[in-house]
Amino acid sequence: MYLGKRFFECVILFSLIAMFGGGATEAASKSDEASFPKVYSPKLPSDINTLEEAKKDLAILLKDVDVIFYDAGYCPKFPGERAAKALFEKYPRMRMTNVMYTATTWSIYKDKGGIIDVYDDRIDFPLFPLFYYQLSDDIDISVIDGYLIKLSHHVELRASEGVTQKIADDLFFIQQNLKKPLVAMFELKAAEYRALKVKPPVSEEQRKYIVQANAFTQQKDYSGAIARYNKAVALNQVSYPAAYSNMALLYAQERRFKLAIEHMKKYLLLEPEAKDARSAQDKIYEWEAMLDK
Repeated sequence: MYLGKRFFECVILFSLIAMFGGGATEAASKSDEASFPKVYSPKLPSDINTLEEAKKDLAILLKDVDVIFYDAGYCPKFPGERAAKALFEKYPRMRMTNVMYTATTWSIYKDKGGIIDVYDDRIDFPLFPLFYYQLSDDIDISVIDGYLIKLSHHVELRASEGVTQKIADDLFFIQQNLKKPLVAMFELKAAEYRALKVKPPVSEEQRKYIVQANAFTQQKDYSGAIARYNKAVALNQVSYPAAYSNMALLYAQERRFKLAIEHMKKYLLLEPEAKDARSAQDKIYEWEAMLDK
């Protein structure tokens, strides 16, 4: 009788642990999900067919954004006192705030009629004009938490969710159209590289940047590591194929999955028979799923 009672008590106890423990696990999982920002990855807009149409649409949409500029203390383009005074006179709704004494934030709010001009070759943001050719570099266009587009270390656009998504789609359209010839050129270089019996060596200057990139990676400074790898491949695009797979993994750490996929594809173009080619392709599948979330 006593043993039956103890058994019954144990069953109740384990049921309660499972019930509340499971709830705690589920809550922790939801908390982990909430810690990541909601990211919208742009798509090709169905109503835009040419670069001219994309630019005209941007000219309208950019009248409804706030522009935020950051100076981290190392940007030579950032204005001095006289230039700042001139900007305040030109944009009366501009304000400046100091952030932790190490960076400066300049906010230029939208004025009636808009303050951003869209030209054939660039979007003329005050202080930092964005030339379209820069979109074909490593700018990962995405919308964070529905209202924010971060275009570089210095420039952010803020607007309502629908507006930011349309802006991101237009910029993505321009970016993809600019990248087409670049992709074709890289595929040609990769084919030439694969045909070489003797592969080009890594230069001493490239080695310096690769060593620095590895050091930044160990410190979990992923942006710093990516910047060093980019310097290495700028010297020679094909002499160190592993730079692309390494950058792909670094971009994935920053949840920049489009760039992760793009760089891993470049690695496989150069080294389709690599020992890790199977796992590299599987990573691409994994990151594609992350984009669909």
